[in-house]
Amino acid sequence: MTNIDQSRFALIAVLTEAHEARPDEYPDPQTLIAMSDEVLRAYAVGLLALLEAGPRGDSVANELHSDLRRILHETSKPDPPDGG
Repeated sequence: MTNIDQSRFALIAVLTEAHEARPDEYPDPQTLIAMSDEVLRAYAVGLLALLEAGPRGDSVANELHSDLRRILHETSKPDPPDGG
């Protein structure tokens, strides 16, 4: 499985959890699945920026913020060289 496949799955999973907690604030799983890899990543990056700029204290937002930072940070690392 490639990094984009893993990060796509992880992003959809955490955003689905956020949708379940707050359906009016986050897109439903069908919408997320329909997004291209680039659009999903761009949405996640934008959402992370909004969460970082907003006030702290909300458990749903805090967990989503933490998860998005972890996922996006992991996918920004270069792939290890083959055979190593």
